[in-house]
Amino acid sequence: MTTRRALLVRLGLLATAGGALFMVRDRLPWPPVEPRFADGRQTPWLPLPEHGGLIDVAASVNGVAIRAVVDSGAQFSAIDRDLAQRLELPRTVAAPILAYGVSGRPSLTHTVRLDLALPGLAVQGLRAAALGLSAISSAAGRDFQLLIGRDVLRQVVLEADFPRARARFLAREAFRPSRDALHIPLKRKGGAPMVPVQVEGAPPLDVLVDTGASGLLALSQTAAREAGLLSPGRRVDSAHSVSLGGLSLNRIVRASSVQVGGLTLRDAEVQVYAPAANAPAPSGLLGAGLFHRYRIALDLGGDRLFLTRSGLIIVPMSELSR
Repeated sequence: MTTRRALLVRLGLLATAGGALFMVRDRLPWPPVEPRFADGRQTPWLPLPEHGGLIDVAASVNGVAIRAVVDSGAQFSAIDRDLAQRLELPRTVAAPILAYGVSGRPSLTHTVRLDLALPGLAVQGLRAAALGLSAISSAAGRDFQLLIGRDVLRQVVLEADFPRARARFLAREAFRPSRDALHIPLKRKGGAPMVPVQVEGAPPLDVLVDTGASGLLALSQTAAREAGLLSPGRRVDSAHSVSLGGLSLNRIVRASSVQVGGLTLRDAEVQVYAPAANAPAPSGLLGAGLFHRYRIALDLGGDRLFLTRSGLIIVPMSELSR
């Protein structure tokens, strides 16, 4: 089992501390993103790979066809470093960045500017981190060259209908949640979308909503221990995960119950990872494995997540006549 981990990108100078980090960020702000819809409202439904497990869509960078993964766990968008070199994408005049996965060592790199296009949607002048994504995609058995991060997702609404293997983007003002959708409010911590999760009745902990992780739930060693998942006598298996920091061996345990946003999951698989030293890793990741039975709508700008059972939709006659 191979699971790609969330990518957390920190802006700053090499070897700076947290205080200097924020001062650098204030002086060199990440430029605003302005997605433009061809019809002003939404893209068409875009097909997803039937067995991919992630939101993996066709896109283009400066006119070159690529695959992009929609990753709410990535603070900023990122492009494969080798592809950026081949396309001769211009570097931005900005500080270097340190990019962390939840495990492994950080990577020092730079940012480039590019024009991103999907059917019905264009994002011109997008600033993206140049990272070694090809190694991640190869190890994970995927084929993607771009991560669409929270810099873009905060400006749009993402809908992903996993049972029907399709996804689309909408302008925030054009989005209307389904009447039968389960609304899960999100918290924002440092710009990251977080949701409280309760494991086997333990006190709730906030975990990162990460569409770029293919599993259901992953917890740091500390969080898993506090939830009682690493207590003596419990069966523990192993699994590999891959992130920017490389391939790592993690533990797998099963929780009798996991509660999130009014949902209770039974006999749920939980992956336990060891965070990298000094990495800004969250206590846990709530991944795409939760969403596979649902049509989801992620509105990061409004701190909202909606889950709807995909199936027969009954529309009142009064609405059909409008």
